[in-house]
Amino acid sequence: MAKEKTTLPPTGAGLMRFFDEDTRAIKVTPRGVIAITLILIAFEILLHAFGSQIFGV
Repeated sequence: MAKEKTTLPPTGAGLMRFFDEDTRAIKVTPRGVIAITLILIAFEILLHAFGSQIFGV
């Protein structure tokens, strides 16, 4: 007797996998994230150092 071939039920339950998403957002590389972070840190340090002179507060 030959065994019948059984199929497994679908396991996705309708969920999207991460590479199935269609995003239209700006894509930033990890190097870009680090650069933006360093620029913001430097800007905040400058504001702390010279902010009272610039804004007169």
